[in-house]
Amino acid sequence: MESILGRALEYTLKYWLKSFSREQFKFQGGTARLSNLDIDGDTLHSSVGFPPALSVTTAKVGKLEILLPSISNVQVEPIVVQIDKLDLVLEENTDVDASRSPSSTTPSPSSGKGSGYGFADKIADGMTVEIRTVNILLETRGCAQGQGGAAWAPPMASITIRNLLLYTTDENWQVVNLKEARDFSSNKKYIYVFKKLEWESLSIDLLPHPDMFMDAEVACAFEGANQRDDDGAKRVFFGGERFIEGISGQAYITVQRTELNSPLGFEVQLHITEAVCPALSEPGLRALLRFFTGLYVCLNRGTTQVLNSDLLKQQGAL
Repeated sequence: MESILGRALEYTLKYWLKSFSREQFKFQGGTARLSNLDIDGDTLHSSVGFPPALSVTTAKVGKLEILLPSISNVQVEPIVVQIDKLDLVLEENTDVDASRSPSSTTPSPSSGKGSGYGFADKIADGMTVEIRTVNILLETRGCAQGQGGAAWAPPMASITIRNLLLYTTDENWQVVNLKEARDFSSNKKYIYVFKKLEWESLSIDLLPHPDMFMDAEVACAFEGANQRDDDGAKRVFFGGERFIEGISGQAYITVQRTELNSPLGFEVQLHITEAVCPALSEPGLRALLRFFTGLYVCLNRGTTQVLNSDLLKQQGAL
């Protein structure tokens, strides 16, 4: 049984990691440790369901620890994966046509490539994942010269999530043993996996983009301390601000697959009881509006016209 479990874990880790071999980890007392790992960006993108307009350019894990239950309970108790830090960089695709097409046709690690729902798939679906810190850097392109107005670049978003926990439940979002959790799919034409995601703290900071002030009209605003906008308001340099402060929340995730274990559906219900937004300065508010404008353009690039500079000025984004 131990060798079968080792092969099942190897199968899962090979899928998620860019390079991995069985020799990289050995179990000692039911625990295995790995460090400095590179996650496959396309695999993460297709599994999490990021928008096609965004690519995962960097995905790194600091330290990873795998905790096994007793061999006799491996089918009813979850394997626990503990990660100290996960660093992600999401960037807008430079190829508009590529961003409109599916980012990846690779199945999830528990999909078995449509070949059936075997032991390794059940082990992967039942895993509990604990991550101490998740750092996400989100960067969109804004508008370059010749795209309907002056060039502009939105600020980057730095998202920090602390004490994230993902675990398997039954259809009522209650923690049960893994065999009971799988009972819902019995005598059905589909395979269902129910997951609950919890996090203790989520914060979002806006950071100035290196190309944020490419427009000559905007750049000149910072050459003198007394530079003012057309409405007479003094423009102040934006050096970065936090606009979401430490919110906690939960997500209820339902995964649906075919009888052959091929991906079919993915649903997420978010529950956030309270969101604290610190007071923003005038340049911080401008940056926030520019960020949301840039995100809108990113997600709709190629299907809608880029907002012209006059509209951006009205919104205070330029």
